[in-house]
Amino acid sequence: MKIFSSLLPRALWVFTATCLFASVAVSEERQLILAGPAAVVSYPLMLMVKRQSLEQAGVDLSFEQWRNPDQLRAMIAGQQVDVSAMPSNLAAIFYNKGQPIKLINISIWDIMTLVSRDPNIHSFEQLAGKEVLLPFKNDMPSILFRRLLSESPISQSIRYRYSQNLLASSQLLLAGKVDHALLLEPVTSLVMQRQPNRFYRSINISQKWRESFPKQPDLPQAGIIANGSISSDVALLEKIHQEYKKQALWCRNQPHDCAVIVAEFLPKVPKPVLVEAINNTHLEAKKASSVRPAIEAFYQVLQATNSKSIGGRLPQQGFYL
Repeated sequence: MKIFSSLLPRALWVFTATCLFASVAVSEERQLILAGPAAVVSYPLMLMVKRQSLEQAGVDLSFEQWRNPDQLRAMIAGQQVDVSAMPSNLAAIFYNKGQPIKLINISIWDIMTLVSRDPNIHSFEQLAGKEVLLPFKNDMPSILFRRLLSESPISQSIRYRYSQNLLASSQLLLAGKVDHALLLEPVTSLVMQRQPNRFYRSINISQKWRESFPKQPDLPQAGIIANGSISSDVALLEKIHQEYKKQALWCRNQPHDCAVIVAEFLPKVPKPVLVEAINNTHLEAKKASSVRPAIEAFYQVLQATNSKSIGGRLPQQGFYL
């Protein structure tokens, strides 16, 4: 009995200490919110969350979807998300406005296509006098399309119509209310599947960019950024980049398996559409600092047309991971 009574306080101490250490370990686990649109640029983020790929680093991941650039701006400015996929020019705008962000990588090099009902549309010149639907007025898709059109003699004859988001664009196209629309994957593949043999991939934007700017052939359209306090944690950002790169490569090599996981985050998009979107997107994650020349060349082209499209100036070195 005396032995039991002498051991009891020690047992209680061990139990209490164990609980205390466990609670400290839980409290030290870092929570990061990843965000992105319903597009291929977000697929590696979704895979990271599904697989909790930073678990060994003591980081718990979750994902939130943003549906338009205005919602994204609010999320970034309010520091509601830690890492987000976004158009590369918008990242420059945030940085130049003083938002504490860092561009981690660029992963999307080809994702935009002009979809048309007319199988004979293969050039901008063939759009003369026609109406073209563009998503997100004054954001990447419309800025890029209009910049390319400015190189064509028929640019003034094009009539532009704008939609609030890609889903609205697809609905107008499917309803027959427009004949030509600039779309991004996976919406492009969704439209092609919904009405087979009714629409055509008429003009590939990345290809037209190479033709218009042969000295700057790469088109760094989107990637991921770090926001707020984590933007200065270089070691963590390196881990995020490496995991994103790893998941992007796996997704590209295993599109069917990737689509199964992505479908958990985008349940309304059919898996065959997700697969086709992966196959029709140049998804390759490159660390921002390693492709800085290509990014700056792209920014300079945009700046020559409208300096506001990148926030007025080229970002400084601190912008690039």
